[in-house]
Formats: sequence, C-alpha cells, structure tokens
Amino acid sequence: MSENTDYDPFWYKKAREKSEVRREALARAASGVSLGDHFLIVTEGEVTEPVYFEQLLDEMELTRAHVKVIPGDKSDPKRVIRTARRMVRELAVRASNDQLKLGEPPAFEHVWAVIDTDKAVQEGTWDKVLQLASNENVQLASSSPCFEFWLLLHLSNSFAPLINGEKAKRVLENKLGSPYSTNADVAQAVIGGIIKEWPTAVGRAGRVRKHHADAGTALPADPSTEVDLLVRALNDSTPIPMRLLKA
Repeated sequence: MSENTDYDPFWYKKAREKSEVRREALARAASGVSLGDHFLIVTEGEVTEPVYFEQLLDEMELTRAHVKVIPGDKSDPKRVIRTARRMVRELAVRASNDQLKLGEPPAFEHVWAVIDTDKAVQEGTWDKVLQLASNENVQLASSSPCFEFWLLLHLSNSFAPLINGEKAKRVLENKLGSPYSTNADVAQAVIGGIIKEWPTAVGRAGRVRKHHADAGTALPADPSTEVDLLVRALNDSTPIPMRLLKA
C-alpha cells in the first residue's frame, strides 16, 4: 500500500482556522466595520469619557492612529455633534491640500458622539439632537440619564430608573463601595478597576435594551445606553476581537 503524501494530519486545525476567519469577516460585515478602520470619538464629558476610552483602547490594543478621542467644544449634545462634523471637514481640507500630519488618516470611516440624554430630555430638545446627528452623519452613543450608567453596567445588571445624573452617580458610588467623582485621578482609578469588564457591560446593555423594547418604553429609555454599540464597533476593527467574537 503506497503512502499518501497529500495527507495532512492537521487538516482539522486549518479548517477550523478558515471557519473562524470567515466568521470574523461576517461579523465585521454585519456591523459595517472593517479591520483597521479609523474612528473619531467626540465626548460630552471632558474627563470621564476620554479616560474611559483611552483605557479601553489599551485593553483592545488599538492604536491612537486608528482612534481619536477628544471632548466636544462644550458639554452639550448639539455642540458635541457639531465638533465632530467640524473635525471631519477640517481633516478633509487638510487631506485635499496634502497637509496631513504624520500618522493622520485621510478620513474617518466612523464618527461618533458620546453624549448624555438627561439635559436634552429635560429641556425638550432630544428630538432636535437626533435630527442634527442624522443631518451631520454622526452616530450617537448616548446614555440615559448619563455615561455613569454605562460604567454601572461593568459592575451589575441595572434596570431601575435613575431619573437624573446625580442619582446615577450615587448608585454607581454605592456599587463601587468608594467615592466617585469626575475628577481626573478618581476617574483613572475607578475606570482602571472595572475596564476589564467591558465585554460583560456590552452584554448587559443589550439585555437592558431588550427589556425596554419588550416593555414598549418611550425613548430615550431610563436607564439605557448605546455606548455598547460603539464598543462593539471598536472591537470589530481589531485584528482578532476574541472576547466578543461569539457574542
């Protein structure tokens, strides 16, 4: 009996690798994100949100060349959206004039505004915020009532209404078991202690969204967040999004 020189004893490993690559490509296609895409993330908060995303990028091993995180011109949802569009236009002008800085991308494939809903809801301007974001082609990663609800999901499931930002911060502080504020040092310490739970927070955010959808809760639902959608998109842009690949 002649020996089959074409037989590969590790064929099953290669087949599995091909399957995983295909599954990863399909996941990216569904989210509209490609490997190595560039993101612009403009935040309403000047401290907590930038600190969070900077630490998240380290966790995901994403380079600052692919993700730019900056606070908006003012802590106001509409100003955050306008800041994002201004930066997009300024980048386009520099690119057309061959004036790009070292490492600067020619364009951002994804433009996000990380905002709170509490003040806009109280002022009755939320619909205008949504319309402006649509007009300016900016994706919203909003949290109701505020970004602290997203942080809270790193610690536990939460469905109870939070009413406003101050109560949300008190609930977060109770869950942390330590003082919380938007001070830079405090934010670094708090976020550093919970950042590894971002995949868990993504799953919890999805369950909260389903809870409100099943209940027919009026939008923006309290509490809720869409920061998980941005985090998923960032994950899909990484070479091997291992932690959320099967989520």
